Amino acid sequence: MRKLSALRQYLIDAVPELKRDPDRLLTFVEDGSVAFSRGPNLSHGYRFTAQLILTDYAGEIDAVMLPLLDWLSVYQPDLESEQAVAFEAEILNHNSVDLALRVRLDERVVATRDCETGRITAEHRMPRFERPDCPGVRWTLEVRERLGGDFVKIAEWETAGVDDELY
Repeated sequence: MRKLSALRQYLIDAVPELKRDPDRLLTFVEDGSVAFSRGPNLSHGYRFTAQLILTDYAGEIDAVMLPLLDWLSVYQPDLESEQAVAFEAEILNHNSVDLALRVRLDERVVATRDCETGRITAEHRMPRFERPDCPGVRWTLEVRERLGGDFVKIAEWETAGVDDELY
């Protein structure tokens, strides 16, 4: 589940509260399945719902949601918008919540056999879908707390995939 690991790291890098305490982001896989075709190769795909839980989160929901949507627009742009992300929150007190996000992810694995050597090679693919409108930008998220008020900076992160050397 390298895609889930990459998403987790992206959120840790983008969300100020997670950057300070990454252990507050728990990740799980729900409803996983393997899609494959019969034949000579072993290529397949993992399809699953990733559950990301932010414990005792006191920040702005936009500081989590906008980096998440930014990442999805690069690595999973084919998701149906109504089904891409779901969330639940447990209100802990006036300042914090436990926030559970569910995100549908697909991860492709290209696996081939070499019958002569008895070797199987597997490569996880995580293609990037480039966005020509704003490549390589460092984003600053600012939120207006009240109508007519000033915008306040709440988060900052790099465009998804800019420094990606994993895949």
